[in-house]
Amino acid sequence: MGFAACAILLAVPVGIAQSAPPSHAKVELIADEVAPSATTTWVGLLFHLDPGWHIYWQNAGDSGTPPKVDWRLPAAYRAGAIRWPQPVRLGGGSVIDYGYEDQVLLMAPIERAANSLAAAAVPIAVDVKYLVCREVCIPGKAHLTLSLPATGGDPPAQAPQWHAIFQNTRAQLPTPAPAGWKISAASEKRYFVLSVQPETPVKSATFFPLESGQIENSGPQTFTSTKNGFYLMIPESDQLVKPIGTLRGLLVLGPGRAYEIAPHVLQASRIIQNGSELRRQQ
Repeated sequence: MGFAACAILLAVPVGIAQSAPPSHAKVELIADEVAPSATTTWVGLLFHLDPGWHIYWQNAGDSGTPPKVDWRLPAAYRAGAIRWPQPVRLGGGSVIDYGYEDQVLLMAPIERAANSLAAAAVPIAVDVKYLVCREVCIPGKAHLTLSLPATGGDPPAQAPQWHAIFQNTRAQLPTPAPAGWKISAASEKRYFVLSVQPETPVKSATFFPLESGQIENSGPQTFTSTKNGFYLMIPESDQLVKPIGTLRGLLVLGPGRAYEIAPHVLQASRIIQNGSELRRQQ
């Protein structure tokens, strides 16, 4: 996701679109800096949320649904997958959701075919549908447009804060767990047990599942330090009727420290804690 040293501001969002009042959310389509010869442009849906209101992560949790995005692009352009920043736990009691409050940027790459040229400014558009929730949920939708400049052309001026927003969002994007970490998982007595040996000491951790219906979202996750790492006990969902092979999700150790993990799940007959390792007893 690096950018050329000669990076320049790319485009101006045509406007702010929001659902019929009261929406409690406003959405902008913005673009990041890019060199004139670049074939990839990073754009993003910037949600501004009223205090106490939220939208949802790609796994919404116990209720809700994530934003749905439909790109409208000209020939020779293609949209990549949305990059979801680190979410937070929302709600309380028996209902826990995963999502975002205040402000969040959902960014995606727009790629132009390498052998194509844009002789004039290129309009792109997106239709987005979302739920914004507090005690109740209100559906919202927006049709947003912006123009990408011609190949090699001068870009229009735009608000300089957009690049900082993209950079701050990149710092919140989950990354693969470091190669030196040892991560294993097992299922025992309706709990998933994660065993993690990181390279530096960890004081707390929370697991966010990528798949719905696997863990009890409202159940307590018990963190236990060991000599070389930690265990995290995660209650399985009552809706889980058969064993799963892989526990996919985010291991969050703090702000800006979210790691993508997908350990194979051993169906252990007994969990043995021996120093810092998790083993299966046959």
